[in-house]
Amino acid sequence: MAYKLGLLLSFVFMMSVMLFAGDLLCVSQIHSALDSIALTVSYRVAKEGMVSDETKDFVRNSGAEFIPVTSGTPSLGETYEFIIAKRYKPIIMSKNETVISVKRSTVIGFYDSYY
Repeated sequence: MAYKLGLLLSFVFMMSVMLFAGDLLCVSQIHSALDSIALTVSYRVAKEGMVSDETKDFVRNSGAEFIPVTSGTPSLGETYEFIIAKRYKPIIMSKNETVISVKRSTVIGFYDSYY
């Protein structure tokens, strides 16, 4: 009888551990996707010298949100910072929605300059 109770309790603990591992896997996958989106956006902004509507649409179509940190229009050689963020509703980690974000910076005109 005691082993059945122990088995049931171990299943409850094992299920919570598996759900927590699933949350961590999802957060890791979202962070990797945001990192690749940020790399593409960084390249585009450095090449174009500004944040174009196509770049914003690319981020929006990826299911993320573009948040500029640097205000104004940057000029050649300046550093432009931005955040790519996405909301995630965890399974077991939290009752509230979590924002996963990646902050990156790029140098305007870096890919067009020749040494």
